[in-house]
Amino acid sequence: MAGALPLDPVTFEVLKNSFITSVDQMGEQVLRTCYSFVIYNRDFSSALHDANGECAAQGNQDIAVHVGTLHFTCKDVMRHFEGDMHEGDVFAINDPYAGGTHFSDVRLIRPIFADGKIIAFSQSNGHWSDVGGSVPGSFDVAAREMFREGLRITPVRLFDKNGLRKDVAHLIASNTRDPASIIGDIQAQAEATAVCEREILRLVGKYGRDTVETGLAAVQDYVERSARQRIAALPDGEWETVDFIDRDPAGGEGMIPIRIKMTIKGDRAIYDFTGSHPTIGSIYNSAFGATFSAVAAGMKTFFPDLPLNSGFYRCFEIIAPEGSIVDAKWPIAVTGFLMPFEKIMNSIYEMWSKLMPERALACAFNLEYLLTRRARCPQLRQADLHVL
Repeated sequence: MAGALPLDPVTFEVLKNSFITSVDQMGEQVLRTCYSFVIYNRDFSSALHDANGECAAQGNQDIAVHVGTLHFTCKDVMRHFEGDMHEGDVFAINDPYAGGTHFSDVRLIRPIFADGKIIAFSQSNGHWSDVGGSVPGSFDVAAREMFREGLRITPVRLFDKNGLRKDVAHLIASNTRDPASIIGDIQAQAEATAVCEREILRLVGKYGRDTVETGLAAVQDYVERSARQRIAALPDGEWETVDFIDRDPAGGEGMIPIRIKMTIKGDRAIYDFTGSHPTIGSIYNSAFGATFSAVAAGMKTFFPDLPLNSGFYRCFEIIAPEGSIVDAKWPIAVTGFLMPFEKIMNSIYEMWSKLMPERALACAFNLEYLLTRRARCPQLRQADLHVL
């Protein structure tokens, strides 16, 4: 359990809101300089992390499908480049098996140094219009493995003290159908992380490095304390539900269950997905990061006034059977993770609406994409129509 607030209330409030503002400024930078039309339609998110990679702030307009994933990818970059990070570095990653969502969501991560020490990380995540794969837009409904979905970017250094590493950037961009836009998005997202860096260093200049570092931890402790107090005030108990994906294109007829049991015990919540279906033969699988995101976003809906950071994530636990549709492993296809994501969020809404009826809400509309695949059989011109 988090301890007492280590800052005076005024300084704490100033830093808390300054951290969120620095992330919102990243979003404004991306919105005004991106090249991909998908990003321009606000399919992006940003985050500020502490020196341990934990999320200290997300923006006010970040989309739900990225909530709860950015600290995973920040930590994966930190593991790959431990002891080898320098001022001016920016790293790229889009790996859903390392806590991301799908390959189209590409994250750029910048370490922020003060007095020669890493004190924070800024991260910009944007949905690139294409990352290669077998079809334009990188959404092949018939894909069963990631090799038809696009380029998997494990952590790579994309900028250093000399600027853009053109060889690496061109290697990535050349594996897409719109390389010019990809280079533009890289520049836009990198500059967004620099916007956040400048704001954090401004705060360091005003309050000192130690105070800013303390603030990054304090905002997480605040959210944890607040969320735990509210959960503890609720009755202990168990709630169960199930939602379904229409079918497995690689299997026979029959719906695909996603089962969730939520347990409230003391000041934390446990979500158990035991009994959910194994991964299926299409892109509609979710790696663990996306499942975590669905739980976090759904639960956060019932705590709308709390800032979003890793303090909130400490208040719940997820049990996801390995190899299931909610914990797909490499190389299972996961581009259509939004299908199980939506089902999970709806289930969270259902259970929490019973627990907190004053905040009850109906399920989502369950329609995100229309994806079609032409069948091999010439008599069936448009078979296997899949609607998310």
